[in-house]
Amino acid sequence: MELVRVLYAYIAPGGREILYIGKADGGRSTVRSRWNADDKAGFWRDLERERGIFSHAVAVGQIGVGPGGRLTREFLADLESLLIKWEQPWGNIQGRKKRSFSRPGMEVRCSGYWPGRKQYWDAEE
Repeated sequence: MELVRVLYAYIAPGGREILYIGKADGGRSTVRSRWNADDKAGFWRDLERERGIFSHAVAVGQIGVGPGGRLTREFLADLESLLIKWEQPWGNIQGRKKRSFSRPGMEVRCSGYWPGRKQYWDAEE
């Protein structure tokens, strides 16, 4: 089965710190293409220079939506934003700012390996 729309994270050695959270929508981008993207060059350089981190793990999250739900690109972006809001990863500089939208009632539950919280929720600020 091909995973089309996913969230992914770069995890520091030792598996305890989330360095970056991103999304790949399968049509415009994949996890591999985001890894090699031109806009990531600064991230990799800064990770090595500022943090002394030269290796990492990648966690890829398959997303399940409830009955009648659709996993659109917009919804994927909202999920990414929610996780960044809660986790504040070192590499998500722009995403750590206040979110300009919310989906009150949206809830994310993580299963399997994930070094962050196991549950996230969105509420109006």
